[in-house]
Amino acid sequence: MRRLALITALALASPAAAQDTSGDVGFLTGFLQDSLSDAGRTVTIEGFAGALSSRATVDRLTIADDTGIWLTVDGITLDWSRSSLLSGALLVEEFSADQITLTRLPVTDDPALPAPEAGGFALPDLPVSIDIEQVSAARITLGEDVLGQPVEGSLSASLQLAGGAGRMVLDLLRTDAGPAGAIRLDAGFDNQSRELSVDLTAREAEGGIVTSLLQLPGLPAADFSLIGRGTLDAFAADITLATDGADRLTGEITLGTNDAGAQRLETALQGNLAPLLAPEQVDFFGTSVALTLAAERAADGRVTVEDFVLAARSLQLQGSAAIAADGLPESVSITGVLADPDGSPVLLPFGGTTLVDAARFELRSDLAGSGDWRGALSIDGLSGDFGRASQLRLSGSGGIARLPDGRSLDGTFRITAAGLTLADPALQQALGRDFDGTVTASYLEGDDAVALSDLRLTGAGLDLSGALMVGGPTGGFPVSGTLRAVAADLSRFAPLADLPLAGRGTVTLTGSAGVLSGLIDGTLALAAEGLKVGITPLDRLLAGTSSLTLSVLRDESGTDLRSLDLEAGPLGLAASGKLASAGSALRANIRLADLGAALPGWEGAVNLDASFDGTADLGRISVTGTGTGLAAGTAPLDRLLAGESTLAARVTLRDGRLVVDNATLATPQLSLAAVGDPAATDQTLAVEATLADLGLLVDGVRGPLRVAGQVVQDSAGLAVDLSGQGPGQVDATLNGQIAPDFAAADLALVGSGQAGLANLLLAPRSIEGPVRFDLALSGPLVPASLSGRVTLSDGRLVDPNLGFAVEGIAASAVLGRGRAAVDATALLSTGGSLRLEGPVSLSPPFDADLSIALDGLRLFDPELYDATASGSVQVAGPLTGGASVSGSVVLAEAELRVPDSTIAGAGSIPEIIHLAEPADVRRTRVRAGLLETDAGSPGSGSGAAFGLDLTISAPNRVFLRGRGLDAELGGEIRLTGTTADIVPFGAFSLIRGRLDILGRRLVLSQADLALEGSFVPVLTISASTESDGITSFVRIEGAADDPAVTFTSTPELPQEDVIARLLFDRGLESITVFQAVQLANAVAVLAGRSGVGIINRLRTGFGFDDLDVTTAEDGSTALTVGKYLTENIYTEVEVGQAGQSRINLNLDVRPGVTVKGRVGDDGETGLGIFVEGDY
Repeated sequence: MRRLALITALALASPAAAQDTSGDVGFLTGFLQDSLSDAGRTVTIEGFAGALSSRATVDRLTIADDTGIWLTVDGITLDWSRSSLLSGALLVEEFSADQITLTRLPVTDDPALPAPEAGGFALPDLPVSIDIEQVSAARITLGEDVLGQPVEGSLSASLQLAGGAGRMVLDLLRTDAGPAGAIRLDAGFDNQSRELSVDLTAREAEGGIVTSLLQLPGLPAADFSLIGRGTLDAFAADITLATDGADRLTGEITLGTNDAGAQRLETALQGNLAPLLAPEQVDFFGTSVALTLAAERAADGRVTVEDFVLAARSLQLQGSAAIAADGLPESVSITGVLADPDGSPVLLPFGGTTLVDAARFELRSDLAGSGDWRGALSIDGLSGDFGRASQLRLSGSGGIARLPDGRSLDGTFRITAAGLTLADPALQQALGRDFDGTVTASYLEGDDAVALSDLRLTGAGLDLSGALMVGGPTGGFPVSGTLRAVAADLSRFAPLADLPLAGRGTVTLTGSAGVLSGLIDGTLALAAEGLKVGITPLDRLLAGTSSLTLSVLRDESGTDLRSLDLEAGPLGLAASGKLASAGSALRANIRLADLGAALPGWEGAVNLDASFDGTADLGRISVTGTGTGLAAGTAPLDRLLAGESTLAARVTLRDGRLVVDNATLATPQLSLAAVGDPAATDQTLAVEATLADLGLLVDGVRGPLRVAGQVVQDSAGLAVDLSGQGPGQVDATLNGQIAPDFAAADLALVGSGQAGLANLLLAPRSIEGPVRFDLALSGPLVPASLSGRVTLSDGRLVDPNLGFAVEGIAASAVLGRGRAAVDATALLSTGGSLRLEGPVSLSPPFDADLSIALDGLRLFDPELYDATASGSVQVAGPLTGGASVSGSVVLAEAELRVPDSTIAGAGSIPEIIHLAEPADVRRTRVRAGLLETDAGSPGSGSGAAFGLDLTISAPNRVFLRGRGLDAELGGEIRLTGTTADIVPFGAFSLIRGRLDILGRRLVLSQADLALEGSFVPVLTISASTESDGITSFVRIEGAADDPAVTFTSTPELPQEDVIARLLFDRGLESITVFQAVQLANAVAVLAGRSGVGIINRLRTGFGFDDLDVTTAEDGSTALTVGKYLTENIYTEVEVGQAGQSRINLNLDVRPGVTVKGRVGDDGETGLGIFVEGDY
């Protein structure tokens, strides 16, 4: 009506004017544009003519919003009678347009909520009558964005409005090549009689606009009609919806007024919507759907729904309600049932695959009575893509009241879920099969907030509790309060987080946040025990109690990190700062008081400070740090780290790329430095590393080692040009190019060096000797791209676990095609040589085909053996496990020594508990194999297992000597199985031998040592002697770790008598006490064990600190007596079988320093000072 008033005003403005002037037109055009435009709407008029005549025209009118023009009208004509205005009438013969183009719907702001009051209905009462004979548009064009498909049509209409009565007739036809369509409206209303008539029909052929928009199956032809007549107090309209000529929905809408003046609305619709539904929706709605509604609105705005029923195959919903004028529900009663009549699960009609076995809903309230409300929703058998829940229950109850301060609503809600079986196994493990939750909510009008208290959610391994205040939309839905989550077992959440989580923890979140504004002001506190995140060093630090606190403020200016503190054993982290788009400033400190807590074997403390200033486009990062008492458990590296270590680095973040300005890492022995070039367009670094003394890594090579050069990073990748020089002919260069993604390179490494540089990786083993190399890497970063040659001359390899060193090593390796052809010769420090040759793959599993030739290798232990071995061994297959070791080894001569045994042996040393053990002492024990480490216990053989087929033969000259035994054996054994489970077979048999005991010689008649699948040999040893017509026999049989010793004679005598005659050539009844002791010692010697009974009683009886009877290799015996004269003076007397004697005297000056002296009856004397210490 605003636009109509504008036209009328213009028409009345100057009726006497005969014709327009250009000034008038410009003024009127501007006036119309300004009057019709508004915020978000711009109206433009072009070619306005005849404004003050009876025929006005506009060439083009456009309407635009903030995104552009959405409506264009061309060729507008208004043909009207100016003189009719004098009689109080507006007569328009034609109001038409040549073309109307609607490309899209306008973009509008969200509409405001409607006022709660009803405005009633009446036609406008204008000062003039209106009669528009023709409203037409020859061509209407709608863009595809409007109705989903491009549409063209025409419009013809007429409008009469006079004396409070009006009528409109409208015909809209589709004229393009698409499916035919037509809409006709004939409607009228009279303010005096209050009579309304509506005749609306709409028809579309198959594939029309409406069926396409609704995506009805088959896109059928559609017809819709709404025909009604009557006064507003008794109006009735029939509604019909049909497709393909068949009615689908029919019904009646009636409007009326009751005796109290309240407006009534009654609706009754029913039909079969199945042909209009997708196949998966038919079972839900069925073939009959009905909707009935009876409601009225009182003059004071109170709305009463007397009856509401919605019925379909699987859904029954009914209820009634009374809503006060202020919107407060005075009474509500709603019930609903969702279930299939035949008991099958119901597929919900919202798309997807969600099924429900059955559901029930109930909501009741009574404001006039108790003021209480209660509701419940129960769902049985909910399933879908997410999984399945056997039961879901939501219930609530509370109160509704109209208080002096406003309307209030409160209630307590509970939700339970049982039998959860989720499709996501990770989520299933986290939530478990059941959970239960409760919350109390309250709302008071005017507070613009809902208070949530006693919030609690309990599930498998998780307990959530807290209280929240949730504000309304005027404040952007602010949320404030406290939430606390307790997880008793974080491993339940490991699959969900894709981390091997473990431990338990509590998270407390306190503060406020704006859901829409993004404002945050809060703190977070985490307390955990036994926390694991899958990063081994960090897990070690978090193994005990750890805590994290975070305080953050986020507002329009940015995010203020007030504090971030982490404490976990020796680890501490503190950070603070400001994050903002215009510029950020962050500070952090990390301290680790015990590096060994994160990295076993390491020692020392580390302290780091870091800062960031700037933006993501241009920022500076600074890092400084110190390390004190650093040690890695390997001697070469420990020597490099001795003293205080310092780190300093400054990096620039430019356009998302890190550029190093400078960086240094230094210890008193080693310095590393990198300096960037600020003027360079690419990252250019001058790098330098200096080792003060190469002797720290390589024994016998003294002097500084220096590596320097340049590294340039550009679009082509990384260009490297480095060179290094040092003592001992160390001189090498590395240059070439590395691809930007580090997937390929073209590098050359040429020069010479010292093999001892590898000792950092080999410790406790060590190697030395000059090395020359000429290597190239061309192509992908894989071993197959490596070629060249490496040689080692006059090298030496030492392994503390071996009793010899490998010396005079001359080795070469030719690399190419992913393999290394190895050829090496070497000497053993104990004698003999070996040669190794063959190819080895450079890629896992490192397939090899190696031949090892042994020539006169001398292997010996002064206490156990001395042997010379020759032969050949082949190693074939993957060296990481599964290779085979085969060949044969011949022992040219071997001497096996049986160690001396004392009759007073004290047994094994008991376990020693080390208190406050120094790190260097512990490392020594680890290297000696006296401690178990993460890799397993010493000698556990946990390395790669190789198959064995190795033959060791010694036809003769295998001598077994010791404890009076002197024998020569010969034989062969075969080692089979694997290196992890060796299975030996074979035997050594006696060639000749004898056994001397206390001056008596026994001739060995048999001595066999057999291996039968175990390294514990089975012994069969026989010896005999004859005296005074009696032949005595000694026989040792059984496993070597538990042999049986028997003594027999011919003629037969008691075993004790046989032993006495065997040793002393007399019967048991005639030997002396000293001979009895010797007899016991001899038995112990033969059995390979000692007994402390007799000797211990004698030592205790005489008051000695030591009493021992020993047997030498020649079978002679000796007696030793020892006694502490004072706490630091010890004396010892030795008396041999032949009567020789010696006195020893020890004086402990202080711990670790002892003075020792001795004097013998032969006049021999000695004096020495001994200094002892751990190493």
